[in-house]
Amino acid sequence: MIKIITGIYSTLLIIMLIGFNINIAIAQESTGTISGTVINAETKQPIISATIRIDGTKLGSITNKKGYFVINKVPVGIHLLKISSVGYQQIALADIVVVANRNKAVNSEMNSISVKSEGVTVSEDYFPKLIDNPASIKTLESQEIRRSPGSAEDIFRVMQSLPGVSTAGGKSAQLIVRGGSPDENLTLLDDIEIYNPIHFARSGESMGVISVINPSLLKKVDFLTGGFPSKYGDKMSSVFDMTLNDGNKEMFNTDVNLNLAGFGITVDGPITENSSVIFSLRRGFFDILTAAMNKPAAPRYYDAVGKVTYNLDDINKISLIGFYYLDQIDKAGFTKENAGISKYEYMTRDDYGAAFGINWQSLFSSKAFSLTTFSYSSNGWNTRLGTAINKNLKGDDIRENEYTLKTEITHITTKWLEFKGGAGVKFVDSKHTIWSPEDTTKSGQLIPASSVSYFPDLSEKYFGFIQSTIHPMSNLAFTAGLRYDNSSLTKENHISPRISGSYDLFQNTTLNAAYGIFYQTPAAYQIAIDTANHTLKSSKATHYIIGFEQRISDDTRLTVEAYYKDMNSVLTVNDLNNIISNTGIGYSQGFELYLQKKFTQGFVGSLSYTYSVSKRQDNINLPEYLFEYDRPHILNLIVGYEIFKSWNLGVKFQYATGNPYTPYIGVVKKQGMNFIVEGDRNSARYPDYHKIDVRLDKTFNLGSWSINAYLDLWNIYNRTNVISYTFQANADGTVKTNVREDFGILPVLGVNILF
Repeated sequence: MIKIITGIYSTLLIIMLIGFNINIAIAQESTGTISGTVINAETKQPIISATIRIDGTKLGSITNKKGYFVINKVPVGIHLLKISSVGYQQIALADIVVVANRNKAVNSEMNSISVKSEGVTVSEDYFPKLIDNPASIKTLESQEIRRSPGSAEDIFRVMQSLPGVSTAGGKSAQLIVRGGSPDENLTLLDDIEIYNPIHFARSGESMGVISVINPSLLKKVDFLTGGFPSKYGDKMSSVFDMTLNDGNKEMFNTDVNLNLAGFGITVDGPITENSSVIFSLRRGFFDILTAAMNKPAAPRYYDAVGKVTYNLDDINKISLIGFYYLDQIDKAGFTKENAGISKYEYMTRDDYGAAFGINWQSLFSSKAFSLTTFSYSSNGWNTRLGTAINKNLKGDDIRENEYTLKTEITHITTKWLEFKGGAGVKFVDSKHTIWSPEDTTKSGQLIPASSVSYFPDLSEKYFGFIQSTIHPMSNLAFTAGLRYDNSSLTKENHISPRISGSYDLFQNTTLNAAYGIFYQTPAAYQIAIDTANHTLKSSKATHYIIGFEQRISDDTRLTVEAYYKDMNSVLTVNDLNNIISNTGIGYSQGFELYLQKKFTQGFVGSLSYTYSVSKRQDNINLPEYLFEYDRPHILNLIVGYEIFKSWNLGVKFQYATGNPYTPYIGVVKKQGMNFIVEGDRNSARYPDYHKIDVRLDKTFNLGSWSINAYLDLWNIYNRTNVISYTFQANADGTVKTNVREDFGILPVLGVNILF
């Protein structure tokens, strides 16, 4: 196996070294194509006669009656696309990469100038934003995801560098947003809810290693970290809204990706004149790596994502989306301690998920459109833990199927008024079986054996929302919305008001604010673990946000925000009996700064700083403690530069205060055995976390193939970052401290082959 790993690295190194010897003149003579559509951001109608030009060249095009354009014979390389049309805010699309003999699809939306005063608009808009969500939103596009250092081209690791997001370390891709838990984040893929978007996210220590979504599929990602509109529900921290590319309309393209994490292939292209497809398939290499390192675990992952788009006519479009993943872990001959003293020598675990859906978009008038979505999703896992004598001591079988039908309608009544409304229903079918033996906690308290089977009747969730965006003045806009949610499982009805506003104080300076109430129903697997949990209710969060945005230049902006999040009826778990209650309360508050420069003139960069405090109480009568994800100071600095033609260098510095943990203060003997005596909950902190990551990219042509080879070097000064401590009382009364560390210096080599 070591030879296999060495072979992978050697192959990737050779590919990078070839780049030094390629005749650059060949690449410079090669050309590709840019095509795409331009539509109205408010009405989704095509914009006719919009002008598209490639900055620094004489190349350009004009959109036809379908809003479509094609630009041929575009030199390979990175380009800046500028789009303009009478009555619309000009936009600039940076970082458009053209590859030899391929077509680059670029689909864009333009805001009408009536939305904002002509006197305060900039010459080109590099940072379009959602009118109904002006605060706490960040948008990243595919090239920004791909070139980010320290991410290995994983979308969730890229998002960990944004303000308000805390990292759990290099071994985790989970998102911890403004003091919330990872399960408080809503993830959407083309308007279809994805329950778990990260491989191995429920596998104990790994906490989620890599995204299920291949970044080459993504058009953009809208990341809403608070105060989101009323169309989003049943989560109380953030919204992660991914939009897939449509398949290429001009020609078939194939991308092959290989790195130490795995192998993937993406294919997209036209099916008929009115339809296209894009599809990705990946297989992980983690099992090969662990075998080569003689580790007991053998993790394997597989995922597949696809989309078929069909234009029925000029006003109706249908998209079919499919999603599937499988994670498998086998461990044998190892010793793994749980929260208590029982030891399990064998483990098998399968995590799986799938989603299939259809989106129907209809432009039924020049001022209105609808989006109707029907989807089926399934997710689950099963686990077996045991010893050589009994390999089935502890385990679970979890399965949940969801069927969702929803629709929303947007109507532009006048240039100053927009209405939006929608409704839907979700049917949930759950099956849960959980069992565990008698055990003892590390402090010596007895945990009785348990076995629970939970097969509730099919439950329903009904929801609806209305929303209005008003522009009473050219420099003022605000959105008010109301959401209704009903759950038959928890027998609840909730009404959630949301409001946001945007005011142009000065030219290029905008004041933004948002307020909203958000509810999150308990998951079926939480209800299932004990009959006492069948009366659980929803948790509640109230968001307050205020901030401003300053356009420093066309391609650079600064945003500053302060937020406060008040939480009630938070779920708290009793470690002794698995009983969960709604007695928790807490809050999270903070200040965020984000400076972002788009990729222009060969340079890109961002600076984010977050100061925050997150505290909880398990009961109003119990003491307050720091939440486990509390990190007061987080700093991320990223710079990227095109050092030579087709050579790019990126550097990221990351710093964060250490997470809190509960220390031990002594040892006590019970029934002849020594146990840990814990101190106050989360009263100590791990050492501060910091590292520098560097990424070097080389792009070159080999005939009709374009190859991008990269070296992503994590933690270049080999900082020892602590992820966690666990404490074990020895027979002689001493305490053994087990330290789980993040990655040391780690080279991640990869290659993308495009043909």
